[in-house]
Amino acid sequence: MMTAEQSFNRWVRIALITFGVLLVYFVLIDNYAPMTPQAQAHRPVLSVGPRVAGQVTEVAVSNNQQVATGELLFALDDTDYRLALARAELQQQLAAADSARQRAVMEAVQAEIEQARLRAEELAREAVRLERLHRLGHMSVQQAEQARNQAEQAQSALQAAEARLHEARQAQAAVELTHEQASNAHEQARLALERTRVRAEIAGRVGNLQLQEGVQAQAGQPLLALISNELTVIADLREKSLRHVTTGTEVGVVFDALPGHIFDGHVSSIDSGVRQGQQSADGLLVQPENSDRWVRDAQRLRVHIALDEPVPPLATGARATVQLFPEAGSWLHGLGWIQLWLVSQFRYLY
Repeated sequence: MMTAEQSFNRWVRIALITFGVLLVYFVLIDNYAPMTPQAQAHRPVLSVGPRVAGQVTEVAVSNNQQVATGELLFALDDTDYRLALARAELQQQLAAADSARQRAVMEAVQAEIEQARLRAEELAREAVRLERLHRLGHMSVQQAEQARNQAEQAQSALQAAEARLHEARQAQAAVELTHEQASNAHEQARLALERTRVRAEIAGRVGNLQLQEGVQAQAGQPLLALISNELTVIADLREKSLRHVTTGTEVGVVFDALPGHIFDGHVSSIDSGVRQGQQSADGLLVQPENSDRWVRDAQRLRVHIALDEPVPPLATGARATVQLFPEAGSWLHGLGWIQLWLVSQFRYLY
């Protein structure tokens, strides 16, 4: 029978051995099968606001309603925008009429130039013929000079017509520019009218809906949130725990809201830095961190996890526990699964 001292020594040895085994276990598991409870479900949240100003006349959705891409969320009073579109259509029609009229002027000037060119060529040939007859003595000097003057006048008329064509082309360019501006204004008015009906850019669920009819909305002012249906998991792990983790590493996920169920996933990406490592070029000197602690807090990096199976609807921000398996096939892999299963059962209690 052991004495009290022997019994005490025995329990001390058992405690030391247990402590040593647990220490080795936690060191190995943290390096080769890390787990973190600092994880949560993440769904992209889109702040929805109108791109034009106006009074809300219709709210087509309710809070937490599921909507599809392109579904109407709310509408603004479009009276002013319809009038603006009608004015833009009139301006576009006027510009189109001016453009057509200027094209007709261009065609008339071009026809005039063609007639002036033919007349100038004809009178030039006639002047050459009469000049030749004058040298042979068959034509008087007056007749030859008269023919030469007429040819010069016809050439001047051709040059004047060409100058009017140049002016007509400049006027045509200005009219076309006005027509293009009117077309742009019409398109802007059409888009503004279309944007009075705000639709869902992505499929998701309406969140925190406080919008009511009669609210005066400003352009770019968020009026409701749209929570995407796409779900990912983000987890924060210590740097040293990620030494063997790469893109594609197998992952097990347990959500607090779904105890007892382990979801399969894989690492989709690992962030390349944190905000504390970002320095701004603000013209100020650096301020080193002053700390007299012997053991500092470990830096954590964010890991993005894609699930390999569908999950029931979870709120964005839902808490989760993540177990990584970088050493697939090893005995630590099995210990990691046991550890994660115990956590999933514990979630029934907490």
